[in-house]
Amino acid sequence: MTTDFFQAGAYRRDRTGAADRVLEDLQARILSGALERGTRLPSEKELASYYDVSAPTIREAIRALSAMSMVEVRHGAGTFVVAESSALMTSAMTAVVKLENIDLLSILDLSETLYLQAARLAVDAASDEEIAGLREAAGRFESAADDEAFATSLEAFLKTLVAMSHNKLLEAVAAYLIETQIGLARDVATRVPSVWKKIAGPLAKERLAIADALASRDRGLLDEAVRTYMGRGRELVARNAGGTFGPRVIKTP
Repeated sequence: MTTDFFQAGAYRRDRTGAADRVLEDLQARILSGALERGTRLPSEKELASYYDVSAPTIREAIRALSAMSMVEVRHGAGTFVVAESSALMTSAMTAVVKLENIDLLSILDLSETLYLQAARLAVDAASDEEIAGLREAAGRFESAADDEAFATSLEAFLKTLVAMSHNKLLEAVAAYLIETQIGLARDVATRVPSVWKKIAGPLAKERLAIADALASRDRGLLDEAVRTYMGRGRELVARNAGGTFGPRVIKTP
């Protein structure tokens, strides 16, 4: 995690769009792995000297990188590369959701497609221990005492399912969708008492069926289990909280 290449006078740039040029160069270094996660960037003064720009120009570039979830400014400690996949995906997809006015139905449709694909990949990729972990996650709902416990349990179950695909891109996309769904349901729970118990509670059998189908390594049975789970979930949402979503416009995290 070295930053030795930031030597004063080593960088040559076009004088136009200085902040954009600095942003593009730092972003390229982060995405290429030259600046690894956890790397502390040089000081503002050092970066200004390296890029031959003013301190405000460096601050502008760093603000943009921070907004993109590529770096994190820790007051008193410095600026560090984070570049978490889920955060980057959230930033990109949130922009698309807002721009295209994506609704809840579209989110659920895409979620089902991703869960199906994740489960299919997991048939070959997941270990017996991981499948046992999914079954354990499915069973946590039984001890959920309140709405927040149900929310935490549901998030853990869905992320465990997707993680068994061992496909990082699938995980990153699904993480955004899962967090968006959980956020919506948490919002509804503030207006509809015990909504989680009415929606997530009755799906215990369907969640265990997914774990059982995975254990059998039967793709046909697994597809049926995932589709049944999603279909039953839609029915419970419509019955117990359908009206509370209004026009079904997603509130992004």
